[in-house]
Amino acid sequence: MTTEKPPAAASSSRTKPRHARSSVKSADRVLDILELLASTGRAMTHAEISRRTGIPKSSLTALLHNLVGRGYIEQLQDSQQFQLGEGAYALARRGAHNRDLLRAGEPWLQRLMHETGESAGLSVLRNDMAERIASAQSPDAVLYSVHVGVMQPLYASSAGKVLLAWLPPAEREAYLQRVKLQPRTKQTIRSVAVLRRQLHQIREDGVGWSFSEFTFGIVGLAVPVLDVHGRVLAALGLAMPASHLDDARKPKLLKVLRKAALEIAAATEQAKYPG
Repeated sequence: MTTEKPPAAASSSRTKPRHARSSVKSADRVLDILELLASTGRAMTHAEISRRTGIPKSSLTALLHNLVGRGYIEQLQDSQQFQLGEGAYALARRGAHNRDLLRAGEPWLQRLMHETGESAGLSVLRNDMAERIASAQSPDAVLYSVHVGVMQPLYASSAGKVLLAWLPPAEREAYLQRVKLQPRTKQTIRSVAVLRRQLHQIREDGVGWSFSEFTFGIVGLAVPVLDVHGRVLAALGLAMPASHLDDARKPKLLKVLRKAALEIAAATEQAKYPG
């Protein structure tokens, strides 16, 4: 008579929870530092941070140096105390800002797409690029795509030009001084002087255009989504084949686009200050 052997015990690596297997010590330590400083709300010494987190002082020194360099932590002048830096607060604000924009914008993107038959997108400034954070793609968009996450040069897209036009003057000028106008198509702007004139016109007209400048054969138009202080939150745009646009259609598209931008701005403001 034979007896069935019990199954071999699983190895420790296979029984650990997934998050434990993938844990990275340095990442955990960075999060421990940030969470500690956020929870206490005060500056703390190197020794106290080490004691409270259990991070050896030698390892903590390197982590704090990196976090200070990135602006997530700041060291108080002439002291060995550390507190959360502007980078950490800016990251939280940007995350909340984009979350509110997405919630406010997505219904209007769908509405724009259905009303116009064209693809719609919402873009924000990300360094020297326009990043599309939400979109509603027309089923007829067979020659191009309007995907979330696409990064476009500010000078080569309608949304990018709008974001650039509404930058504070000093920031806009700094960009114009450093930018290298790399052509995406034969129609891409290659002169800073031409770009300056376009940006001035965009501020005057309240709309930015791109004619085959990022994708050949595709026209883009965008308007700013402005907060109550007139600062740009995002650029709201439409993209379509050039054959879909004529002089008679332009004012109709601009009307629905501007209305949606106003509604998104109002909903974003409401999300920031509910009630």
